Amino acid sequence: MLAAGSDIAFWFNAKAKRVTPKVIAAFREALPHARVLASGSLEDAKREAQTLVEKPPRLLFCGGGDGTVVVLLNLLRELGAKSFPTIALLQLGTGNGWPRATGAPPWRAALKRLGKIPLPPPTQRFNLVEVEGRLCHFTGVGWDGIILHDYRRNLEKRRSQLVASRFATRLHSSVFGYLYSVARITVPEQMALNRKHGRATVRVENLGPDAYRLDENGQSVELPKGQVVLHEGPHSIAAAATEPFWGGGFRAFPYAMAMPGYVNVRLYDRPVLEGFLNTPRLWRGGIGLPGFHDFFLTRGRFVFSREVPFQVGGDVVGPRDSLELNVAKESVQLMRWDLVD
Repeated sequence: MLAAGSDIAFWFNAKAKRVTPKVIAAFREALPHARVLASGSLEDAKREAQTLVEKPPRLLFCGGGDGTVVVLLNLLRELGAKSFPTIALLQLGTGNGWPRATGAPPWRAALKRLGKIPLPPPTQRFNLVEVEGRLCHFTGVGWDGIILHDYRRNLEKRRSQLVASRFATRLHSSVFGYLYSVARITVPEQMALNRKHGRATVRVENLGPDAYRLDENGQSVELPKGQVVLHEGPHSIAAAATEPFWGGGFRAFPYAMAMPGYVNVRLYDRPVLEGFLNTPRLWRGGIGLPGFHDFFLTRGRFVFSREVPFQVGGDVVGPRDSLELNVAKESVQLMRWDLVD
């Protein structure tokens, strides 16, 4: 068991939604011998990541959202880590997509279960996506990048209002904020953009030795050797992942782990209004919903008809008219909270 926390470390993103001094103090009290690292800037994060490279813990708790663990993994690689420590994700961010995939409970429940965690803990190995030299668990262009951008625009507006109430700010920081932003910002703006310029198109190319598609029965089918262009047409989402969840419990990639060693490339080709009207089904994975195209690649390329918003691990990066991605040579062992008795 973890005992007092010897050879255990905590990595907190002090800017994450639910990371407060009270939360950090609670985990420090629960495991008083554990190393507790809390960074509020990239410079601090680099300095603290270096200590993890020099003295890797047996178990590293990561407190923040999806972006926090993405920053952690990339810093460890950049600083020369030969492998990643076993990581236990905590639900302390806005989206918490990857923590959900590992069965992570809300942080108070996690705090109570620390004493039940064995060493070594139950784990699951996750492949990683590499895109533009960065490691992540999901990435994409289209609505995912647009919705994240619009969500943050809306949240910044709420926070900047002189009369903004704490309740309104908290409400718009939740899943409600995503849905509100989609309805009030994303849908009308995208409809106007498409009326003016037409819908953006994407060409998906296979750059690896083989590729598979998902057929209408949910079975993977190998595509002909040498076939480069796998799909071409209008798109609303063009994304890739190695785990099922996006933020807020959105099961964006229900087949992400169907083929270990491959990246699940997922396209959705329906217009924005149709997608919005099907939000409940999309939230549950959109299985059986028309408009989805799923592929499994080790290396591929997206080519777009115009620049579209791009996100990596839940963080908006900027517009792109093409991008390449591949299965990273690195992988990571994550603790399965749902297997801790």
